[in-house]
Amino acid sequence: MAASEKQAFQHDSDDVLQLRNMAREFTEGFNSGDVDRIMRFYGASYVDVNLRNPVQTREERRKYYLSVMKKRGIKILVHPDEILVEGKLAFVRGTIDIIAPDQSRTELRYLEIARKQGDGSWVVELGMDGPVQEYVPEK
Repeated sequence: MAASEKQAFQHDSDDVLQLRNMAREFTEGFNSGDVDRIMRFYGASYVDVNLRNPVQTREERRKYYLSVMKKRGIKILVHPDEILVEGKLAFVRGTIDIIAPDQSRTELRYLEIARKQGDGSWVVELGMDGPVQEYVPEK
């Protein structure tokens, strides 16, 4: 492997580690009610495809998370299953387990697009999620 290929591979590996850490920090921030820990990963605006008005300012996103976290007892586990880094963009696909106070679980699938900043950090710019559904083909 050429030196430039090794450097590119290492660079991508560092990015993937950062993006995996972002999911871990998001989980811990959400579960501890620390909205500021979550908001470190958002820029000036965010597009949440699931919302009727999908484009949110940073402050609107913050208020959104505060309202979601007020639902007492809900915990989450974020599992990034695949991370694809293409230059300054990253595509992160995975699952989110939502655990209710009665320990019942809902599994969501998510997709996020993140952009690498000048300082090397990543911010999430667009996301969508939805419940996992079983597909049963007609007979």
